[in-house]
Amino acid sequence: MELHNQINYWAVLICGVIGTGIGAFWYSHMFLGKVWVAALDKSEEEWRTDFKPAKTYFISFLSQLLMAFILALIMSYVGVTTPEEGIKVAFMAALGFIATSMTINFLFEGKTFQQFVIDAGYHFIVLLINGIILGAWSA
Repeated sequence: MELHNQINYWAVLICGVIGTGIGAFWYSHMFLGKVWVAALDKSEEEWRTDFKPAKTYFISFLSQLLMAFILALIMSYVGVTTPEEGIKVAFMAALGFIATSMTINFLFEGKTFQQFVIDAGYHFIVLLINGIILGAWSA
């Protein structure tokens, strides 16, 4: 089964860039950053001391690329060719993989529900946008 030739790598790259950009905005003080930091049970100064921007954004970008690539593989495997089909597959992936794994982490790590909603919401939104882009820009 050869699926790599059915993937639009430009679309995967765009998804990686957009996902990273959404994350930068999502966790910024302009949107949910202040609420998120307050829910961390750390002071802003403690959080900033531990935060390594170059490393964090680089690894986040690579993770976004991998997530978009795997979603593109799944979409290629099931024959997605439209944004509507793409968002349906992305929704199922978000519900089946992101929501479930983040729920387990939430329970074992003792995070607040607020942290869970902010973090899971970010990944859910990004995956849905990826589904739209990959479905619209299928190879």
